[in-house]
Amino acid sequence: MNRPSTVVASGLHKRFGARAALAGVSFAASGGVVALLGPNGAGKTTLLRTLATVLRPDHGSVLVDGLDVADVVQRTEVRRRLGYSPQEPNFAANATVFDVVDYFGIVKGHANIRSRHADVYRVLHEVGLSDRARDRVKDLSAGMRQRLSIAQAILGVPGLVLLDEPASGLDPEQRLMLRDRLSRLGERSTVIVSTHLTEEAAAFAQALHVIDQGRIVYTGTPAGLATTARGRVWLAHGQPVPGAGTRLSWRTPDGWYRCIGDPPAGATFDEPTLEDAYLLLVGSVRRPDAA
Repeated sequence: MNRPSTVVASGLHKRFGARAALAGVSFAASGGVVALLGPNGAGKTTLLRTLATVLRPDHGSVLVDGLDVADVVQRTEVRRRLGYSPQEPNFAANATVFDVVDYFGIVKGHANIRSRHADVYRVLHEVGLSDRARDRVKDLSAGMRQRLSIAQAILGVPGLVLLDEPASGLDPEQRLMLRDRLSRLGERSTVIVSTHLTEEAAAFAQALHVIDQGRIVYTGTPAGLATTARGRVWLAHGQPVPGAGTRLSWRTPDGWYRCIGDPPAGATFDEPTLEDAYLLLVGSVRRPDAA
């Protein structure tokens, strides 16, 4: 019976030229859905690729169920236990949807043809592609290719599922379906999802790591992060004066200005959201250009 994998990353460093994509990242996960939230270029993709054994860190270690991915034999076993959907999936254009997922089943060592094919149809049904099984990849929309990538990642209910920006290209209904699938999958696997969308992280994650400039700057829950902004979100009648304690502000549909930062005396406070706290945490930080 499949069970959630335990992942322990310690002191991960990775550089690309002069840029530090990871600068001492450490975290652990075991079961449930974990969100990696951060702006573009923060290091989320580099971290997921490292966990997926696609990249090797310059320093640090990754253990999955006690297996060290730096060891070639143990790394092979780790790859059998994980499913990975990259940010930009790339499949053979003339392959059929069914054959793409079936191929990944073969690579992962699912030798029994009957049970493997049954599982292929199961995951295609879960992502809403069962009626497209015989279509070729080149005939799919971007959203369908994204769902195909998710399908191959969850084939066989792996102990560790890594999804890089899985909501990219999905319409609102498909995003709701994805949230449902992730919550169910998190009951049986450790699911690590990267996103730059606060509403997505708030919707499905039990645990949250905010990453910025290659470092983890918050670890906790989405609700816990939101509370860190309490007393730093307020409403103003007139447009706030720039530099007077206001970090960011925007006009609401009812004509008020919602402000975050250091409030003035007598401010009318508002209940903070995850987005408010996230913007306070990373919104004013100058970010690197690379993704």
